[in-house]
Formats: sequence, C-alpha cells, structure tokens
Amino acid sequence: MTGQGHHELSIAPATATLTIPTPGSIRLAGDATDAPPRAAMHPILRRVIYVGGYEILSVLFTVLVLNGALGHSGGQATLTAVLLSTTATVWNYVWNTLFERAERRFGWTGRGVLVRLGHAFGYEGGVLIFTVPLVAFMLKVSLLEALMIEASLLVFFLVFTYVYSWAFDRVVGLPESAR
Repeated sequence: MTGQGHHELSIAPATATLTIPTPGSIRLAGDATDAPPRAAMHPILRRVIYVGGYEILSVLFTVLVLNGALGHSGGQATLTAVLLSTTATVWNYVWNTLFERAERRFGWTGRGVLVRLGHAFGYEGGVLIFTVPLVAFMLKVSLLEALMIEASLLVFFLVFTYVYSWAFDRVVGLPESAR
C-alpha cells in the first residue's frame, strides 16, 4: 500500500508501478475532506440529526410531487409521504450504520466521489425494495405504476442524497469512521 487510500500493483519486475486509487481516495475540490477538522459528534446523535433533516425535506418534496405533479389528494399524498418517510428513516439509519461499519472495516478515509455515489445508490436501491409495494397499496396503483412513481422520485433523491450528505458533512464534519 502506498500513500493513503492507494494500492500498488507491480506490472513488471522493477520496471513499472501502477497506482490504483481506492474509492475513498478520489476527491473533488470542495469535498468535505477540505473542510477544517471538527470535534467528533457521537455517532448515534450524528445519525439522528442526519436522518431527521433528510426526512423532513423528503416529506415536503414527496407531498409536492404526489399532490401537484401526480394529482393525488392532499391527505392521501401527505399520508403516503409520511409512511414513505418512516420506512426510509428506518432504512436510512440501518444503511448508514452498515456503511460506516464498512468504512471502518475496509479502512476507507474521507468520502470522495465514488464513496458518495456508492452511498447514494446503495441507500436508494435499498429503499425501493421497501417503498414500491407501499406506494402501490397507498395510492391504489399497480406495482408497475408504483415502480414508475418511485423511479421518478429516485432520480431526484439520488441527487438529493449526494448533495445533502456532502452539505451535512461540510456543516457537521465527517464521522469518526471516515477520518
């Protein structure tokens, strides 16, 4: 291993070396690792604050989409959004716990672009498994229609998850697992 987050692979004896970056080592200007270090927040408190802010914004957006764009009644849209949020909140906490465990286990430091993309796709893919049947039931649509509704929300939430996580890390600092 050479440097933080890189693996060395010899191509030929004593002639060439190829350095392959690990997911956490790829950074963009302005990434959370550029922020000044902060005192570590307790992991459970950090997750609760992260998830709380995320889900409040998620409910607001989902109600707007279900009510405004898809024409479901305000009450039906709100109840569906709250149930989706509750489901997503439980998954969000579980996913972030698993993700931080993986960071510690594999020694990932920082949160570069690939790590953030993996985090966002893992979260959104997992949440779809739980929410598609819920949307079908609540809105009285087929599973295919529910999948299409969730797929449209997914496009927004992939970007939202990436941006929200980056902004949260900039404000609060990285968790101990990513330092």
